Amino acid sequence: MTKFKRVILVVVEGLGLGAAPDAAVFSDSGADTLGHLADHFRARLQLPTLQRLGLTALHPVAFTPPVVHEHSYYGRLRQMTSEKSAIEDYWELLGVVREQDAAAYPSGFSAAFVHQLERQFHRPVLVNAPYQPQHLLEDYGDVQVATGGLLVSTSGGSDMVVSAHEATVTGDEFTRLGRFIRHWFDEKGSSLLRQVTTRPFAGGPGRYYYRSVEQRIFYMRPPQPTVVDRVRAAHQPVRVIAGATVFSDLQMVLREDPATGLYLVPVHEIDRAGYQRDPEKSGQHLMEVDRHLAEVLPLVRTNDLLLITANHGNDPVFAGEGSTREWLPLLAYSPSLRGGRLADRSTLADIAATIQEVLGLADDQARGYGHSFRSLLL
Repeated sequence: MTKFKRVILVVVEGLGLGAAPDAAVFSDSGADTLGHLADHFRARLQLPTLQRLGLTALHPVAFTPPVVHEHSYYGRLRQMTSEKSAIEDYWELLGVVREQDAAAYPSGFSAAFVHQLERQFHRPVLVNAPYQPQHLLEDYGDVQVATGGLLVSTSGGSDMVVSAHEATVTGDEFTRLGRFIRHWFDEKGSSLLRQVTTRPFAGGPGRYYYRSVEQRIFYMRPPQPTVVDRVRAAHQPVRVIAGATVFSDLQMVLREDPATGLYLVPVHEIDRAGYQRDPEKSGQHLMEVDRHLAEVLPLVRTNDLLLITANHGNDPVFAGEGSTREWLPLLAYSPSLRGGRLADRSTLADIAATIQEVLGLADDQARGYGHSFRSLLL
């Protein structure tokens, strides 16, 4: 059995393979990202690299026969987490499943928290309630500009948004606000707040608008160490490769970096197009990923393990605006592998468990979440 020294984890966000067994619980019966992209594109959907890696053997689509590469194992994963949450999808993928439910805030936040926020930043909290974002600016934009106070709102779920005009609160102060609130709920609070968003707005009376590019999100920290934490604690390198040039950057480091440790490569574009419910853009991005993977495969060495998966589905023709609960791909490639079909797996945490075993951390798994499939890769 090959001893792998480096794991490259490519997360093609939003790439679902059809409704998961629990899709009905999330009102996602009939969701099928890849299948509906194939229906939309028909013969235009060309995925030769993913086809060779086994994707179309997992989900047969018209015009794309299931021809599998001899060095690839392929299977399906489903999510264990009980909620739709982008951050918790990644937690599960990295080996952590949250057992305690996040708190909901249907009426706003506690008087004790508001008092500490005002005391720390010497600004009045002008609103502390559930609010639609644009309605908040219509009702409180003028008074916020006049007073320099803070607008604290929520959707009623496990989220908080702190807004102020960019002329009254600087970017640095917004950062301090986010960190203070995150610390309050993580260290001092008695309940779990999933995310804090600091959201500046601009404009004048009657024409206020959010500066979405400038907003920042401060997520709840994982309740246990992730596989990334564990690899770092073992003094092995971890690299996160992301952004507009993700695949060219990945190719560069595969050529130049020492062949050890974990590379985490999130690919966002397909997911973004799914949220926009734009099947044309989603499919074009998927074909672009396929072309980039064709350039990556020759750089994968015999003691590298390339894993390709997704964090959730995001069917661009499905009703609604959110992600969709679907089966997700698990593709494992290395020139040293024989290849074949893997059985379906019941949690994304199996990815983390496998990474831990491959990198020699098998005795340090997080509370039993996930089961390694390393022994199946021959």
